[in-house]
Amino acid sequence: MRADGAADRQSLPFRLDHPFQLWSYSRSHSTLVLRGRPGAGYDHFVDVVFSGVLGMKVASGYNGLTVAVSANRAEIDEFLHIPDRHQGHLLQLELSDEVHRGFVVCGRVVIRRGAGWPSPSH
Repeated sequence: MRADGAADRQSLPFRLDHPFQLWSYSRSHSTLVLRGRPGAGYDHFVDVVFSGVLGMKVASGYNGLTVAVSANRAEIDEFLHIPDRHQGHLLQLELSDEVHRGFVVCGRVVIRRGAGWPSPSH
């Protein structure tokens, strides 16, 4: 994980123990935010922010969240056509907990932590 919170292929997979929910998606900004809320032993929020989102299939919530480079891309390929010009630049990520699985194809993923309740656009 880089100092700015951005994850690169070398820092994947990562696991976060907060319970997460789908917080926001902006099609115009191609940004997806999953939020781990404070509570249950956590005094801060954690946002996992996916930007440059080309496609996704996500659950509405995860009990803990693991983000990894997708090893099985068949589901992604069946669901989404990734143009050749983007093949080497996009992250094809699998999201999971013990029950749910999903994926996000995006340009970047960043982890933000903090106290309070910032709006999803911050």
